[in-house]
Amino acid sequence: MRKMLIALLGLAILASASAFATSTRTLVMGDNNMIMVDDNNMSLFPGRVNKYPNLALGEFAYYNQMYSFGVTWQFNETNPWVLGTFISEQPGFGPQDFTGSDLARFPNWFYNFGFGHFYNGPYTSYSEPRRVQLLYGRQFGGYDFGVSLDVVRYGWKADQDSTVNIHLSNKAKQNFHQYTLGLGLTEATTGKWDLGLQVMFGGWTNEYDTGDKINKPKGFMDISVAGRYFMVRNPKLTFVPHIQAGTGKRGVENYDNPNDGVFAIRRDSVWTMENSLTMIDLGAGFNYTPGPNMLAVFDVGFMYMMNKKKYSGNGFHADTTGGNWMEVGEWKATYFTFPYLRIGFEGEVFNWMDVRAGGTSSLWFNTHKYETDFGLNETYDYTSNQTYLGLGLHWGKLYLDTYTDPRVLLKGFEFISGNDGDGSNYDLNYQVSMIYEMF
Repeated sequence: MRKMLIALLGLAILASASAFATSTRTLVMGDNNMIMVDDNNMSLFPGRVNKYPNLALGEFAYYNQMYSFGVTWQFNETNPWVLGTFISEQPGFGPQDFTGSDLARFPNWFYNFGFGHFYNGPYTSYSEPRRVQLLYGRQFGGYDFGVSLDVVRYGWKADQDSTVNIHLSNKAKQNFHQYTLGLGLTEATTGKWDLGLQVMFGGWTNEYDTGDKINKPKGFMDISVAGRYFMVRNPKLTFVPHIQAGTGKRGVENYDNPNDGVFAIRRDSVWTMENSLTMIDLGAGFNYTPGPNMLAVFDVGFMYMMNKKKYSGNGFHADTTGGNWMEVGEWKATYFTFPYLRIGFEGEVFNWMDVRAGGTSSLWFNTHKYETDFGLNETYDYTSNQTYLGLGLHWGKLYLDTYTDPRVLLKGFEFISGNDGDGSNYDLNYQVSMIYEMF
């Protein structure tokens, strides 16, 4: 099996989605990256890069269209250090608040009046971002130290004159940048504990075709910390208490276009939205090896998150006499889950194949409470479950991890037709990770 060494709910929202390592194995085994030893640990704990030198790593996920490839290089035999270089390709995205709403997308005013062709193209969609990640690790004393940097950038601008569009000139501009800096420290001898810190900050430019500002950032920064400890009780059982916590602030200051004389929709006005989030995830799990080439993992814990939005400003006006289209006030959402459960198992079938399965559940209390100044308060309490199936394939120095569509087992392989018999297509795998040991 692939080096089964024994020694979040939502916190990913506080940092950019990392592509420093492969995530398929820990995902299929119940999304248990926090209690497993795996190359995916480098995403949270950069110090772990020292444990994974000279690897070529690839991630291929059809369902979210994110693809990444990277190499961890080791230099200097006497005092070794590791450099990780990763490149990712993914669909367009831009600055978002903590509910996933866009902060800087070009407004769709003309679509509401049947003039969508005027602003077709990049005005209403984000460009494909350029993304590069770097990792650096080396040992200092009895500690493995690591630092990571994730860079996301994209942009476009127009500089044209036209007699076709309503506006004779187009000076629109939009760009976005996001940087995530990570620091990590791992006990070097046995790797029995890890500490990690991530800081994300960024900003954007968003301007009308007139050159006037649409909006600008009013805070765009997150910080999160993580830690875990491996407590070996016996050769088969290892307990892993862990914690993650984070806070962040993201906001936007929006403006009307003062030079728009086509429709009397927008008048001079400024309004702001400030979004803050605080979160903690505390849990304890264990790794259990019931026999050779088998591993079972179990994690239990609780998660609490508070998400606030504050709206202020003088609002939008439909005409010169007024008619406020935007309310000001506060919106607050609190999320409490206790306990969450995560379980996973992998076992050898052949000397070149392992089978894996896992699941996650919020068993008793999974409460979402919404409070607003806008006359609507709601509380939801429900259970959320997810199950996974996958394989681990390995030939020599090559390892493949899959997150497999279970319909492959239920309906069989459809290599020729590509569908399951009723006309609907399905994938052999949702996600595949690749690792090749170069030395």
